[in-house]
Amino acid sequence: MTTFDYGPIEFYAIAFEGDRPGPAVLQAIDDLVASGTVNVLDLVFARRSPEGELEILELSDTIDDGGAPSLDLAGLAGQDDILYLAENLQPGSSAAILVIELLWAKAFASALYDAGGAVIAREGIPAPIVNAFLSENAD
Repeated sequence: MTTFDYGPIEFYAIAFEGDRPGPAVLQAIDDLVASGTVNVLDLVFARRSPEGELEILELSDTIDDGGAPSLDLAGLAGQDDILYLAENLQPGSSAAILVIELLWAKAFASALYDAGGAVIAREGIPAPIVNAFLSENAD
């Protein structure tokens, strides 16, 4: 069986009110890493001033106590990626830009590859939309 060094990765831009996400965000990410669900490859923060200026902050710029998690591929999210993901960030808000490896899908990706298969499309639906739809359509 083919063994990949990394599983599939995804880029996320998660917006928050205010100039930076709270500590609960880093804790939630740490919990996912500890459970073996994901591996955080890169993490940066972007914030848009009330005047509309975009500032990009490295993870180390946002942690006061030096307790930043280690990142396997820091810098993987390039400037163009960050600007694209933060494009719709509203003035006075911030975003965590994450690049995560989907550890749960790593073996599946290897099996697909060995079988000659390939993922040709993928669409994600955010949890709030799924739950709102299900609650509206509950019997």
